[in-house]
Amino acid sequence: MLSTDLEAVEIIDSNPSPAHFFVVRGRKDILRIKPVLVSLSLLCGQKGAADFLEYFLTNSDGLNKIPYLLLVSSRSSEDVSELRAEDMAGAALIYEYTVMGFPSGLFSTRDFNGLRGIIAPAATRAKISAMICRYLAEHGARVVHVTFAAETATFCRVGFDEATEDSRNQQRWWTVQSSEVGGSIAIGKTMDATLANIGRHTRRNLRYYRRKTEGELGCIFHDDLRGILTMALFRELNSAATHPVTESVLKRRFAVMNSMEGSFCAGIKTGEDQLISLLGGRRHHSLTEIDWQMNRGGLSKYSIGTVTRSFLIEDEIKIGTERLSFEGGTMHTLRYSFLPQKAVDIVVRNQDPFVSLLRRFTVPLRLDKCFLFQTLANPGLKWHLR
Repeated sequence: MLSTDLEAVEIIDSNPSPAHFFVVRGRKDILRIKPVLVSLSLLCGQKGAADFLEYFLTNSDGLNKIPYLLLVSSRSSEDVSELRAEDMAGAALIYEYTVMGFPSGLFSTRDFNGLRGIIAPAATRAKISAMICRYLAEHGARVVHVTFAAETATFCRVGFDEATEDSRNQQRWWTVQSSEVGGSIAIGKTMDATLANIGRHTRRNLRYYRRKTEGELGCIFHDDLRGILTMALFRELNSAATHPVTESVLKRRFAVMNSMEGSFCAGIKTGEDQLISLLGGRRHHSLTEIDWQMNRGGLSKYSIGTVTRSFLIEDEIKIGTERLSFEGGTMHTLRYSFLPQKAVDIVVRNQDPFVSLLRRFTVPLRLDKCFLFQTLANPGLKWHLR
């Protein structure tokens, strides 16, 4: 459920140091600063937030967008490479949309659950996010949308006010919404301990369909198929999959699983050695993140997706995983057992005729699949002129 109210709690730092902004543009230059971002994420309690920076920078959905890294620091420096994690109050990885290859002035962190786009201490995350929005809006952005992970459902109203109050007599429209974005389950020491936190109906399905496929298809789970899976086999499964992807997406998945440290690809084969399910993702810091899943069609009576997750949970228990997160893949009943997780979106828009047209024609132009445009066109949001 969405909340569009600015709920208030006291801000922590009433006398913050002067903020200096540093802007890094382009994938190569951003990647050079990765070690500092990794250290900053640890200092901010967001361990792992920058571990797979290259993966997200080269995501196929983002290749037609311009990436920027904004660093907020208490230290002034002419060379961004001289900055240390200890000098920074926060950072944001944000993308500018392009129209026919030209910058549009529309910016978004494109981070659904808010775990990576904004890196800042929990206590000041709302304030840093609002400061970044304001900085971009003051430097030519038409719309800025950021998402950050929230420790609670409340929002730091005082800090938000400090960061957004106008000092240049140019008012802008602001809105805030919070939402439940949980997508992970806790992994216990045993299968029973893990399933205890999952609904009874889902537990039954995990066990029932696994027994059925093992008995009737002789299926076997493979925890690492990277040395076995060829591109030809990958294409064959994709062509027969319930939700096939494009060739470019397929090639990227294959390249990532075979070259990126921390990536993996697991799956199920039948007793006749036919590949019927694959899933891929990343492992780091006792966390496993699933980015995609692919299931062979024509096997709905076996609920192959459910079976694959049953095997996967068992395997994650063996290797000591503490949390299993589903960022991609088919919808499944495990979503009713996800750990609670809040995200907050802040959007600021300048008083621009182009933005007014976008809000009006988002639905007719079929732009409403993009969350940024969904938010702009949402009639239920409360916008505040500040």
